[in-house]
Amino acid sequence: MSQLSYETVSAVACLGAAVLPTVYNYLPLDVVKFVNLGSISVSFGTHFWVGSIAGLTMIRVLKRRTFGLVQSKLFPKYALVSTSCSLLALTSFMYLKGISFMDAPKVLSEPSGVGLIVGFLANLMNSFIFIGKTTELMFEIHKREHALGLPDEVNPRSQLGKCEKATPEDKQLLKKFGITHGVCMVMSFTSVGAAGYYLWQLAKSITL
Repeated sequence: MSQLSYETVSAVACLGAAVLPTVYNYLPLDVVKFVNLGSISVSFGTHFWVGSIAGLTMIRVLKRRTFGLVQSKLFPKYALVSTSCSLLALTSFMYLKGISFMDAPKVLSEPSGVGLIVGFLANLMNSFIFIGKTTELMFEIHKREHALGLPDEVNPRSQLGKCEKATPEDKQLLKKFGITHGVCMVMSFTSVGAAGYYLWQLAKSITL
C-alpha cells in the first residue's frame, strides 16, 4: 500500500468512525457500551502485541532489512486499526456521557476523556506523520547499505554508521531516522498508556 493510498484509507476509516455516532441513538445502550469497551481493548491489544510480542520476536529472528520490510507493511495497518478504534472509543464515550460535538471541550473535565483524547492524537500523528516518515528514511538507509555492499544480518542496528565508506550524509540520515523512529515509539507508548489508563478507570467502576 503506497503512502498516499494508506493515508486515504486512514482518512476514510477515521471519517467512518466519526460518523458512526449518528447511529448510536438507534442502538441499545449496552451495544454502545460494548463498542466503547471493545474498541479501546482492540487498540490496547494491538499496541501490546505489535510492540512487544510480535516486534521482539521478529527482530530476533529476521534479518534487519527483512524485518524492516515486514514492519513497513504491518505498521500502517496497526496504526489504522489503533486510530480508528481510539476514535470510536472517544465518540462512544462522549455519547455515553451525554456530551455533544458542540460541547466537546467538556471531555477534558473527565480524566478518562483526557486519556482517550491523548491516545487518539498520538495514534493520529503516527498514522499521518511519523510512521510514513520513519519508513521512508529506513528504505533510504537500506538503499545506501546495498550501494556500499553491507551485509544484511540479524541485528537491529545498521552497520552504515560504522562503514569506512559512509559519508557525512549517511550519518545524518541515520540521525534523522533515529529521531523520527524515537518519536514514533513515544507516540506508540503514549497511545498504549492512554488506553491502559482508560481501561484501568473502567475496571475500577466494575462491580462483580
